[in-house]
Amino acid sequence: MHDPHLRRRRRPLAASTPSSTPSSSITFFFRAILLLSGLSLLLSTIILPYLILHGADDNGSSSNHVGVSNQLLLRHNSKAVIEAFVKDFEYEKSVLKKGVEELGHEVKEEMKKHGVKIPLFQLSSSTADEQQKNVAENNNFVEKEKRIEGAEEGDHDKETRSKLRHPAAAVASDNNINAHPLPKNVEIDHNDRKGDARSNDTPNNNDNNNHDANKLPTKTSEKPLARGAVAALPLSQTPALEGAQRATIHCENNNGDNDFDASFLAYWNEPQGTRDLEFKSPFVSKEDTEEKYISFEPDRGGWNNIRMTLETIFIIAAASGRTLVLPPDQPLYLLKSDKSKKQRGFADFFPVHSSSFEKSKLKIITTEEFLRREGGKHGRLPIEDDISEKVLKAQNHCEQRLKSDISCMPLYDHLRSVGTVPQLKAGRDCLIFDVEKFNDEDITADHEKDVLNFCSGREVTYVKRYDNDPILIHFQTSEKEYRLLSHFYGFVHFTDPAIDNYYKRFVRDYMHYIDPIFCAAGKIIRSLQKESNDRGFTLDHENGGGYSSLHVRRGELQYKKVKISAEEWYENTKDLWEENEILFIATDERNKTFFDPIKEHHDVRFLDDYWDMAGLGDLDPNFMGMIDTIVASRGRIFAGTYFSTFTGYIVRMRGYHGMSMKDSYYGSQKYKNALQEWKPHEGTEFSHEWPSGWIGIDGDTVPSQDKF
Repeated sequence: MHDPHLRRRRRPLAASTPSSTPSSSITFFFRAILLLSGLSLLLSTIILPYLILHGADDNGSSSNHVGVSNQLLLRHNSKAVIEAFVKDFEYEKSVLKKGVEELGHEVKEEMKKHGVKIPLFQLSSSTADEQQKNVAENNNFVEKEKRIEGAEEGDHDKETRSKLRHPAAAVASDNNINAHPLPKNVEIDHNDRKGDARSNDTPNNNDNNNHDANKLPTKTSEKPLARGAVAALPLSQTPALEGAQRATIHCENNNGDNDFDASFLAYWNEPQGTRDLEFKSPFVSKEDTEEKYISFEPDRGGWNNIRMTLETIFIIAAASGRTLVLPPDQPLYLLKSDKSKKQRGFADFFPVHSSSFEKSKLKIITTEEFLRREGGKHGRLPIEDDISEKVLKAQNHCEQRLKSDISCMPLYDHLRSVGTVPQLKAGRDCLIFDVEKFNDEDITADHEKDVLNFCSGREVTYVKRYDNDPILIHFQTSEKEYRLLSHFYGFVHFTDPAIDNYYKRFVRDYMHYIDPIFCAAGKIIRSLQKESNDRGFTLDHENGGGYSSLHVRRGELQYKKVKISAEEWYENTKDLWEENEILFIATDERNKTFFDPIKEHHDVRFLDDYWDMAGLGDLDPNFMGMIDTIVASRGRIFAGTYFSTFTGYIVRMRGYHGMSMKDSYYGSQKYKNALQEWKPHEGTEFSHEWPSGWIGIDGDTVPSQDKF
């Protein structure tokens, strides 16, 4: 299937002399200029070199690139550049620089008639000093190229052919992915940009044809804050991003040194913008100076069900200004791979105790700290003497078994008895934060209409000022009747779009996995992209893609109709994949021969293939599913399992990176194209993600539904 956002890069042309370039087209080009403008001297000495060396950036903003000589560009990139110009000239006339525009309409028409195409590259500098610096870098590159050409190329070519014949061996041979992250003759400019890295007032678009096809992930400071071609908004519409920076992911080895840069995977901001950092919730009573708390019980489902509940609770605690009490570490369903440590806490996966999280203004304490503060005889919520021993046994670690010596149930009984327990269930109720309702005023007609549309027949519960009175609000979300099994943006709603988007940014920017998870995923992605780059595949505007991905759920998923055979997976998705494209498969299927029907057509990769290279054996084994999620989220095209919340989170991560939801599909033929249209969020639906969770969240208004 042709993807206009991510084209296959042609293999570099064989080394040749400059005479092998399309001189006839260039000759006609000069003749056309001589006939129509009489400016051949100006063109040959100023404009044409400027275009060849600099070109134009696809959104008009400057970007730092290593300059390359005209000769090298024509030799290595001529075909890819010509194809890129055709599409950019047809759909993006605005990106042509002033020098090209002055050639006039007649020249352009004449050129098109004769099939002449002007190579158009990214503009590397906007000032004379920067242009001069770029020329110097260009000369350095030429000298380095000459030295490289002097070396033997036979072994390199032989090695490349060997990798294509034996791709599994290629993965094993690429252990040191930092040493040679790119094919020969390709460089990355590591010069940091300074200041606010947001895009300019022109929003990005999907036609990133000027993206350097050879570049693998670069430093985070080179990436704009606006998230890709779909989720991005113009600078003037994102005041909340003023002062923000794209986050940095720290990958430390056993010696404490950074040994890998995975920051290209950071879709969140750290720090947030000034306005977000100074934001104060209007749903906190100013006259209430006493510390209040929220506690909860983890959902008893799989990890992504647990995560969804956690996100909702975090939002409620942050909006109400309450201190969040984390439950004791305990065995979590399907997260029991580490036999040496059965009990798990949320801090094992999210950076909730980090210095960056402190900027969220959400206070978090442990159950032990809460009981020490409030559970004693002189506390505001004392523990009854007859259950005190059992409660205190469970304050650090507990098990959801009544007969266990460290059962969670006595603790939960205590919290339920001393706290106020909301009778809420996600599929039945919706929770609304409206400023007027909170202050006992009449809700506006527009907001009331918005609420009825959002809740879609569910019971509406407004947050009122008196809801802040209880010392403790406890959510008994481990019980089936009170599960908050919904996406936070489908259960909790703020009628002010600016506030609603603030809390969506809150989840994006603070509730991401810890660095070691992203570091391991980054190493795998880099290895996949390097192998794909050798095959001629390029990356997208966020340094994703190069390969495509699938999530094939085979385990305890109760929806049997979507657990299909490998033959069906291939037949239903074969039109999505490019020829010779690598497919990364995230799966819980242990018998990899199940995928043989797919292997007949494509080289496939699994997490296990990178066990040693990414150091997976040294990590918490419960990280593996999360690493799978991240790797799968960066595929050019993604096909997942319908009804799977694991697939759903991959789709959301892709959205955070600005990838179109139209590049995501399902493996079952019946649901294959379900993500190709923006459907209203159904409040009772939890197994799918919805674009309202990420589209336009950096702005202050409700986004349109024309781009997703």
